[in-house]
Amino acid sequence: MTPLKMTIPRSRGMTIFLTTITVIAVLSSLLAMFNLFNRIAIIASSIWLIFITIMIWTACKKAGSLRNFLINRLGDMAGRQFVESTPQDAQPIEIRFGYQLFGHRFIQRTIALDKIESVEWCPGQATGMTGRDMKDWSVYLWFDHDDPTKRKKWSRKPDQDIYVVGPSKRWEDTDAFGRSFVGFLCAAGAVLVQCDKTFCFVRRKSVM
Repeated sequence: MTPLKMTIPRSRGMTIFLTTITVIAVLSSLLAMFNLFNRIAIIASSIWLIFITIMIWTACKKAGSLRNFLINRLGDMAGRQFVESTPQDAQPIEIRFGYQLFGHRFIQRTIALDKIESVEWCPGQATGMTGRDMKDWSVYLWFDHDDPTKRKKWSRKPDQDIYVVGPSKRWEDTDAFGRSFVGFLCAAGAVLVQCDKTFCFVRRKSVM
């Protein structure tokens, strides 16, 4: 069976913000190195470079490698984002999040279909605090991580990890995208049923 594919919308505002932050960080780091080379503002430049190094090291550790960090960062700023499924005769069936840029495909995250625990869309803190739609609704994909070292006792889902799908938007747009994403997962082979909340779909429990 032909793999399924779905385009994931991009937030123009977030793209501009991340690109601006990245450009500022790169230029300021180059300036700091120039200052060190010329023995100008040595303490301030050293502190800045140490800060940037720690931030990048932490991000690389979370991503798994420097390569993954760079792929994810580039995907946040450019390219056409998508999610696709592997053929249904493949074992296990997986979904892959990635983006296409200059004719090349980059995969950012792969998740086995049978590990998906739920899909839901929730508002951010701004909507919760103001009581009105602040255009900060996001779609969240929960999936089994099968890693005892990642178990978070304080989390409401300690055995699952989370992946944010798409940008934050107003309720109507997020609801439409969330339902399309659930439809994509079901077409790929996932068995998700709506729970008591209209914006939450969970994995159907096996009947013994």
